[in-house]
Amino acid sequence: MLWLYILLGLLLAIFLLLLVPVSITIKYENDLLCKLRIGFVPITIYPPKPKKEKKKKVKKKEPGQEKQEESKEKKPNLLQEKGLSWFINLIKKVAELAKDALKDFFKHIIINRFMLSITISGNDAADTAIKYGKLWAAVYPAVGIITGAAKCKKCGIDLAPDFDKKSKASIYFDLKARILALWIVGLIIKYGVKGIKLMFEIKDE
Repeated sequence: MLWLYILLGLLLAIFLLLLVPVSITIKYENDLLCKLRIGFVPITIYPPKPKKEKKKKVKKKEPGQEKQEESKEKKPNLLQEKGLSWFINLIKKVAELAKDALKDFFKHIIINRFMLSITISGNDAADTAIKYGKLWAAVYPAVGIITGAAKCKKCGIDLAPDFDKKSKASIYFDLKARILALWIVGLIIKYGVKGIKLMFEIKDE
């Protein structure tokens, strides 16, 4: 019976780990800051920690090695081998898979905070107005898609034109979102299997 208790304990531990929230915080104000938090463990993605420079060893080529490398024939790439129609079909299949994966992913995301503030300026008043119109037409639909696909608790957008010629464009962005590890693992398994199937289909074509 001991093995049964051990197995149940392991299953319970795995289940509790899958309930751990994974959150991401992205901030931009003069510089980018990106942090990931898995449970109580914070991980800074950007800016990265400075790495110590390692001395690169220069490998000396043996006599006759350069001639052998030059004499090697270049193999045709997949596009040349399979053709353009195969490549277009591949892009369509990958795009459909990515679309479904992103749709499922955003369905389980909770956006705690989404704040965006952009001030745009141009060479003159007319240029500023044109840039502001383009910005408005691009930002609002994109934000609408994101906040519509995910559960958004707090959202604020402020787009403003600055007609002062001396002013420069400014951007402020603050995002905090979370998802349970359970959904991430589930999506990896689900679309990982679909991706493997797609690879075999491509190979057989």
